[in-house]
Amino acid sequence: MKLGSTALAFAMSIGLVNPVLAETVLKVGLIDPPAHIDVIASQRVADRVAELTNGEVKLEIYPAAQLGFASDMLSGLKLGTVEMFVGATTWLGAFETDFWVPGTLYVFNDQEQAREMHQSATFQAMNDRLVENHGIRVLAQNWDRGPRNFITTRPVETIQDLEGLKIRVPPQESWIENFKLAGAAATPMPLSETFTGLQQGIVESTEQASNWLYGNKYHTIANNLTRTNHNYEETGVMISERVFQNLTEEQRTAVVAAINEVAGWHNEQVAIQIAEAEEKMAAEGINIIDVDVDAWKEHFRANFDTIVEIVGYSDDLAAELKAQWK
Repeated sequence: MKLGSTALAFAMSIGLVNPVLAETVLKVGLIDPPAHIDVIASQRVADRVAELTNGEVKLEIYPAAQLGFASDMLSGLKLGTVEMFVGATTWLGAFETDFWVPGTLYVFNDQEQAREMHQSATFQAMNDRLVENHGIRVLAQNWDRGPRNFITTRPVETIQDLEGLKIRVPPQESWIENFKLAGAAATPMPLSETFTGLQQGIVESTEQASNWLYGNKYHTIANNLTRTNHNYEETGVMISERVFQNLTEEQRTAVVAAINEVAGWHNEQVAIQIAEAEEKMAAEGINIIDVDVDAWKEHFRANFDTIVEIVGYSDDLAAELKAQWK
């Protein structure tokens, strides 16, 4: 018997289901393509959860936005109509503004610091507010997404090359304002329209981690990869609080344990995938450009206080981040 968690709870309450034999099915949505490491890692979690719960809990993985785009799935988590979502915690800024912060360029020194910050007391307090105010629980946020780089139809070698560059950005204020302040023509565009937009010349550039760009074949329509390492994000594994509360304590513990067990392997694979993607792009004739990252970092960090004011990050979060800069 396969039941969603809400239906299962109701059926058990009226005695229609033997709780020993019941199977709880949780659908897990991602926007990433099937070959992306987040999808592969999610399947590993599903396999491990099945082991730890003796088949009581089954996670079904739905990549490539089959359950909707990120904003749709997050809204579903809040309403309890979507059970789980695996994706960048940055999207949570739609509910709690401080979560937008990884979308601010060069706010973290490197991936390790980004990961540590996401596991800090500051982010835990953000998570607590998310549960209380919006019914979304972040079970873990220690899966690296890899540094974001530019892929462009014309070479971008210096900060000055950003002037007037038509760059696709997520429809998130942090990204938009960063690039506007740098003189770029920031163009908010849904991810689902970005490939076509780049192909048709509506935009000249987009930016993501190299493995994501390669996996989605952006190198086939834009032949310049500029390695700026301008954003570091973490993937979060999120669940509807309604769904979470319908699990037994043992089942909750099993799900969280499985997610954390996979984290180290996941992060190793991210680094491998990025290196392989960049090697393949170079072999396929893509122009790979390395920049003076320290100069870019200095330039964008000079605008950080302005971004804080525009987006509305909390003063304490901004001060904590700046204190860690190097």
